[in-house]
Amino acid sequence: MPSFAVCYRDYVRTALKADRHFGFDLRTVARIEPCISFLYKEWWKVEFDGLNMIPSTGPALIVGNRAGFVPWPAFMLMYALMANKSGPRRLSIVGDLDWVKDERLYNLLVQVGFVPWSSANLKHLFAKGEIVAAFPEGLSATCKPFADRYRMLEFDWTRLLPAVEEGIPIYPLATIGCEESVPTIANLDNLAKFLEMPAFPVTPFFPWFPFPFNLGSLPVRWRMKLLKNLTYPRASKNRDKIEDTAKNQSRFIEGDIQAELNRMLRARIKGN
Repeated sequence: MPSFAVCYRDYVRTALKADRHFGFDLRTVARIEPCISFLYKEWWKVEFDGLNMIPSTGPALIVGNRAGFVPWPAFMLMYALMANKSGPRRLSIVGDLDWVKDERLYNLLVQVGFVPWSSANLKHLFAKGEIVAAFPEGLSATCKPFADRYRMLEFDWTRLLPAVEEGIPIYPLATIGCEESVPTIANLDNLAKFLEMPAFPVTPFFPWFPFPFNLGSLPVRWRMKLLKNLTYPRASKNRDKIEDTAKNQSRFIEGDIQAELNRMLRARIKGN
């Protein structure tokens, strides 16, 4: 912890002032920092563009594509914000945690910043001025076949609804590399139902290797790009108009991320 506090002095100062209503624990972040730092800098060699667009204060929602049973893009975003020299921010990651039956795993997730998804939870975080990340493709993206990599699944627009209701800026985030570093070969639906899991993806590592090696990945270079936040009309008191705005924003953001993924893939082929 002392060395962590020295290396991430500004982040520690910010995180200590941030909301800890859901169980966030800075000591747990310090314990996993060597792992996520290694993945970010050495294993995946993540290139992150557009981080300067995140406001230094105030709430915001970051919406991105994801892949893999472990939400690695969320961890990479968390590290990028933590190590951001121009203004580190703590990240809260909202998602479905009901499937996590192991109490130790659940506690680990909430201690590093994961929050069970609900409209009330998001509004609480926004009211506290927090940066929040959501991945509206949902758990279906965990078992996306390798042949369908970087083809966006339809967003769950209700995940954006609390932000639209509160007039929170929404930033799209496009990530390439994540769907190749942990390629999904198949999904065993029947076994997933038996184990009461949302999916049981088969990868080159899972379930063949013992823990924690079954969470391994290939050393594929990642590129993450944060896009300009979309403007949208302020929420009215009309519920139908609010929901229509959330649906439209969901489609716009999904389209923007898909378009950026396509551009990044073309650039990679050209060697740029």
